[in-house]
Amino acid sequence: MEGDLQVPEGFYYIDRFNPASSYYLSLGINYPNESDKKKSDKPKLGGDIFIHGSTVTIGCMPMTDDKIKEIYLYAVYAKDSGQNKIPVYIFPFKMNDSNFDYYKKQYGKSLIDFWSNIKEGHDIFQNTKKELNIKIDSNGNYIF
Repeated sequence: MEGDLQVPEGFYYIDRFNPASSYYLSLGINYPNESDKKKSDKPKLGGDIFIHGSTVTIGCMPMTDDKIKEIYLYAVYAKDSGQNKIPVYIFPFKMNDSNFDYYKKQYGKSLIDFWSNIKEGHDIFQNTKKELNIKIDSNGNYIF
């Protein structure tokens, strides 16, 4: 939600390029997506989530300037080559089985259910190394 100082988790795509960013370079993601809107009961979900340089943030994904330059250039090349949606998959932690089991003990059922859903997509991507075909069900769950 807006103001929680957290990075969203889930499956997004780059929807904005900002070469004149205050944080060196930045790429906006399409937060909130359809899943976020269906799953939240908050009146304001926020927005303007970016991957950017300068290694400072309150809710975005900061990178060192050399890394955002590399990511930004790859995104520009993809867009210029005709790719309309450049995927950005955001996970709360390295989603291997041991980490997942550890975090299951720390958090409540609703968060674990959500993480189980995004772990399914994570595992498919790790096995295939191909962009996921994602749909959203009526409850906001990702379907792969």
